[in-house]
Amino acid sequence: MRLIFVAMWMSVPSLSQDIVAEDVTFADVAARLAAPAVLRGNFIQSRKIALLEQPLQSSGSFVLSDKGLYWRQEKPLASVVIADGDRLLQQVDDGPLQTIDVAKNPMVLTFSTSFLSIFNGSEAELRDNFAVEFTPGDGEWSVQLTPTVYPMSEAIETINLRGREYIEELTVTSRASEKTTIRFSDLQTEPDQLTDNEIELYAQ
Repeated sequence: MRLIFVAMWMSVPSLSQDIVAEDVTFADVAARLAAPAVLRGNFIQSRKIALLEQPLQSSGSFVLSDKGLYWRQEKPLASVVIADGDRLLQQVDDGPLQTIDVAKNPMVLTFSTSFLSIFNGSEAELRDNFAVEFTPGDGEWSVQLTPTVYPMSEAIETINLRGREYIEELTVTSRASEKTTIRFSDLQTEPDQLTDNEIELYAQ
């Protein structure tokens, strides 16, 4: 389950630069989340666990498109997760690619669809599953999502997004007081179609 959580967190493109920061609404943010046909980027993840003095660090890259999320962790351990809402595939190191039947696992299905609705900017789905607190600012905005639907509400306390031109940081705080922070960089929306190599990644 923890690997699934890791795979479901990523970034989305910026608000239009002609929108004044103080006038930005959550609807504006959600609309921009849904705007790009393809989003690519890198991530650095830091996970703080109560029993460990130092946070666990990992990094890699991702692709988000209408085919779903392709999330590749490169360090310290290679792993791949592909999620599209109907299926979830995962591979660890050189092991086999395994399929998780989300239809037969309600908890996995709930987490998968909820996180994908964040990344796809589905405002209606987000409001159905979270209490939304949006805060505009001087060149920066933030969103706090508090899960209201079981089993998400039993496992996660809050999901916080922070951004300027792009979402720069996403933090998930669990009910077990674990905190995972992901910072995103090198986000690209061009080319606006999947490359041949990216199509092959999804075809696994």
